[in-house]
Formats: sequence, C-alpha cells, structure tokens
Amino acid sequence: MTIEFSCSHCNKVLKTSDDKAGRRAKCPQCGEPISVPMPEDVAASDDGFDGFGEFDSESPVSEDQSFLADSPVREEDSFLNQETIDCPMCGAPVSVGAIKCEACGETLQASGRKGGRWEPRVFSIGEVFSRTWEVYKANLGMVLGVPLLAGLIYFIGAFAIGIVAALLGVALVSMVGGDMAPLAQIPVALLQNILVYGILFYVQLGGQLTFLKIVRGENPELNVMFSCGPFLGRMFLCFIIYGILTFLGFLLLIIPGIIVALMFWPYSFILVDRNLPGIESFSEARKVTAGNLLNLFGLSILLGLITILGAVVTLGIGLIFIIPFTYMAQTVAYAEMTNQ
Repeated sequence: MTIEFSCSHCNKVLKTSDDKAGRRAKCPQCGEPISVPMPEDVAASDDGFDGFGEFDSESPVSEDQSFLADSPVREEDSFLNQETIDCPMCGAPVSVGAIKCEACGETLQASGRKGGRWEPRVFSIGEVFSRTWEVYKANLGMVLGVPLLAGLIYFIGAFAIGIVAALLGVALVSMVGGDMAPLAQIPVALLQNILVYGILFYVQLGGQLTFLKIVRGENPELNVMFSCGPFLGRMFLCFIIYGILTFLGFLLLIIPGIIVALMFWPYSFILVDRNLPGIESFSEARKVTAGNLLNLFGLSILLGLITILGAVVTLGIGLIFIIPFTYMAQTVAYAEMTNQ
C-alpha cells in the first residue's frame, strides 16, 4: 500500500510506502523537510499519535529519522526515483535540478545546487576554471559584450566629466584669481572624482549582477546592467571601508594586507546578490571566504599570469577575450563559494 500526499511547502504530490508513515525526509522539488502523514485509517484509530504534530519544518532532518537511508520502496511508487518535476508555472515536466522550464521559460531555482540555497562552502580552483570555461563558451556574446559596454560607458562618462571639470576649474580660477586660485580647484577635483567613481561603481555592479545571473543560468537581458543605481550609496561606503581595512592591513606588513583584501573581497558581489545593508556585506564576506583564502590567493595569481601572458603573446589584442574570462572566473568563484 502507498501513501499519496502533498508537500506542505510547494504542493508537489509525492508517494511512498505506508511503512514510511511518520518518517521525515526532504522534498525532491523544493528541498524542504517534510513528514510523511499517517494513513487515514490508522490516524483515525490512533488518537494518541503526537510525532507528526510536533514536526518543525525548520529543524534539520537527522539521518536516523530520514527514510532516505532506509531500504527503497518500489520504484513505481517512490518519489525518490523521479527524474522530473512539474513546473509550478505551466505544469510541464522538467528535469530534477533544472534551472529553467523549457516550456515556458520560468526560472525554477537560483542554481542547480541544493535547491538553490545560498550557503558558504570551500571551492576548488579546478572547478572554477572548468565551470568558467563552460559558461564562457555557452554565453560568449554576452560575456564579451558586457565588459565592452561597461568600459565604453565608463570612458565616455569619465571623459565628459573631465571636460566639464576642466572648464569649471578655469572659470573658478579666473573668478577668484591670486593665491586662492589653486584652492578654488579643490572642490571641483573632489566633485570630479565622486562622479567618475560613481560611473565606475555603476558599471561594475551592473556587470557583476549580469555575470552572476549568467552563471546561475538565468539568461539576463542587457538592461540588468543598468539596474544597480540603488546600490551606489552603499557601494561608496563599502569601497571606503574596504580601502581603509586594506590600507591598515598593508601597514602591518604585506601578508596581513593580502589576507584582509582577500577576506572582504566578495563584498560587492554580496551587495548586489543579497541586497544587504553595506556593513553587513563585510560580515557575510568573512563567512564566505572562511577556508577559501588560500584558494582565492592561488586563483588571483593564476588569473594575473593568464592576463599578462595573454597580453604579451597576443600583443594586447587577446585582452578582448582574456579580461571577460577573468571577470567570469571571479564571478564563478563567488558562485562556488556561496554554493550557487
């Protein structure tokens, strides 16, 4: 006899044998812990059963309580052997672990790992390069186009701001004159730097968010690049804090500076990925990089060597392809560290 019931989290219809009643496991569609209900005839006759009533959906499922480790039920009745799930949007069957429904294009999960759950993990440099190459090949047009567009926007914006700042500086000098002329250019230079960094952060965050969505298989539109305006204020704050921390680290000697730089490096990714308050991005960055500092250092060295060698061998022309690859590798490293 089989028990048929629905997951209380995603409403997926599941089946298992009646000897698994009262046991717990994780739903194959949403990954949430669920409890197999008692058969109706047994539940009606056994009013003293209290195990199911005390089930906490947030508590972890221990190995001894999960029927995943027990002997399997019949293949035709068990939901553990299913190779497909139903799309929650259109109902079409899709492969377990799929990121998108092929029928309607609905995004099913943020990643193919553990139901898309965001959680720190130790990554492998080999896995980063392998995954980067696959994503790079599959999305070559977007991967090459995003950095090119970002660089073009930054160059045009910085050039225009520079011209306006120069004209404004000349006007102020002519108005003030004398010994006060150099001081008059200080606020102009300060405003110029703020605006130029604003453009830099805008295209940086937009590019990171676009690349992150590509890595997660979400097929983003190009307009994602222009959606990071709300993060600019927090990015300025984080950039200043990161600069101070790194500077203090290097004052203590080179190695502490490298450690601090690597420890908080993912703050900008975390900012656009999780939309956290600026300061919380640093606390999350420490969690993400825990156990990954050596791998991050090795990855940075390898990417630097690839960039230098590629530039020398191709006389700089290859940077058109190498720089997007290094940016993608950094994005994949972040995705691997956060289990995405």
